[in-house]
Amino acid sequence: MTPDEFTLVLSDPTLRRVFSAVALGASTSSEILTATGLDTPVAAKAIGQLTRTGLLVPEGRGRLVVNEGALEEAARNAARRREEEAAAEQPDARLRGFVRDRVLVGLPEEADAEARRTVLRHIGEATFTPGEEYDERTVTERLEPWCEVGVLDAVSLRRALVDLGVLRRASGLYVIGHLLERNSLSLEGN
Repeated sequence: MTPDEFTLVLSDPTLRRVFSAVALGASTSSEILTATGLDTPVAAKAIGQLTRTGLLVPEGRGRLVVNEGALEEAARNAARRREEEAAAEQPDARLRGFVRDRVLVGLPEEADAEARRTVLRHIGEATFTPGEEYDERTVTERLEPWCEVGVLDAVSLRRALVDLGVLRRASGLYVIGHLLERNSLSLEGN
């Protein structure tokens, strides 16, 4: 069963009531009628639909249970689809869960320095042109779109970039970290 099929089936309030009753322990027709408060023809039709979809299965004589296998299959399919969507949205697996489009949606813990550096280096390289020098206000403004979700504000993101050496600051100007050495003469002259 796909997640979409599961969602469509349980979007019907009558089917959802019957499924919920069985999930909570009602297993016979009379228990389902009592738990749901539905009329017999309505409940019987819903039981039939849920059985045909595979969400309910017979267990013994006149008893129904939730088909745990169908739920597990729907969950596996949903997880697989979610992974595929995440991969399409962010092809670089190292950035998944942290960067979506050009927005920072999470930041690796400080204990995972390499992952944190990878995410921050990506932001720096995607935001700033190599060889260009930027004043503090410009750096902060360029970082603001990354902060749309609120993981960090632009000033904190700027500080994190500096702390990890992704951005270097000298004489009030910023450059991508590995370019500072090449540009140090021009920075010192300002």
